[in-house]
Amino acid sequence: MAHRAWGERLLVVGTGLIGTSVGLAARAAGAEVLLEDSDPGRLRLAIQAGAGRSAEGDLHVDLVVIAVPPRATGLVASTWLELAQGATVTHVCGVQSLPQRDVELHGGDLTRFVGGHPIAGRETSGPVYASADLFQERPWVICPTAVSSTEASNRVAALADDCGARPVVLDAATHDALLARLSHVPQLVASALAGSITGLDQDRAALAGPGLRDTTRLADSDPRLWTEIVTANAADVAGALRDVAQPLLELAAALEAGTEAETNAQALLEEGRRGRSMLPGKHGGAPVELRAVTVVIPDEPGALARLFGDVAAESVNVEDMRVEHATGQPLGIAEILVLPAAYDRLAAALRARGWTLAS
Repeated sequence: MAHRAWGERLLVVGTGLIGTSVGLAARAAGAEVLLEDSDPGRLRLAIQAGAGRSAEGDLHVDLVVIAVPPRATGLVASTWLELAQGATVTHVCGVQSLPQRDVELHGGDLTRFVGGHPIAGRETSGPVYASADLFQERPWVICPTAVSSTEASNRVAALADDCGARPVVLDAATHDALLARLSHVPQLVASALAGSITGLDQDRAALAGPGLRDTTRLADSDPRLWTEIVTANAADVAGALRDVAQPLLELAAALEAGTEAETNAQALLEEGRRGRSMLPGKHGGAPVELRAVTVVIPDEPGALARLFGDVAAESVNVEDMRVEHATGQPLGIAEILVLPAAYDRLAAALRARGWTLAS
């Protein structure tokens, strides 16, 4: 077994989406992974997925990753600092200040504790949705405490690197303030937007286009987990929510008053474009302009696979893809996002192969 900078044996406590994905990624890198979970069924699924084997009381590990809900993270981390003597203990919690305070209050050898948060996930949860490549080219924030040893911090960074992520070091308070804006509030906004249509009849809601689907995807996330996250980061989330709501409230007032409505609307939309342009592109690189080749596909077995094959035959790199079903029609729409230089060639080739393009 090849030597790793963090050690040889990893224990993952909590086998949900993130914990199981850590196990899968670490095993893919050649590590020995032990798994622990209070839910035997969830543990069994993670083992079946290939994330590791049951720890069964084996405490001889080099690194412990705590992957449990926010309220329990600090206590569980403190417990494993006592149980796994000599091991570095980290976690993957979406908030950092609360578990750090809990660990510091409990005491123990705090030099071996380092907070962590891989910025990756899905709106679905559980070990069956885990993937070894979940962290590829994603940031993995490392939050050392004031007394964390350099060795412990380096071990966590090495694990992140083995999982394909990009380690980033922040203090806990900075992490929580940033993630309130970049993650926690987007979840709440998506949920509020999706919730705003629940008063509609189902046939009226069916008129929604891809824009609403795209902006509300996060609303499928686990309510219990996100309740813990946002309440654990209450002050930062509250401030970020007000910053998002303020321009919307100002626009609503302008629209009702009939004064400065166009100015307010344009300012909000332009600010949105500026913010959007700041988001990283593929693999965390600089954002790039993409064009969508929009293809009409029949809603029948094999149609999408045939489209993929025809795109591959043109040796065009697909940057992203979205598929939508047409309401009340046996058709779908596939948006194939490519670099502008490839747009004309791919569009012409697909038309030549018999596909109908909507653009």
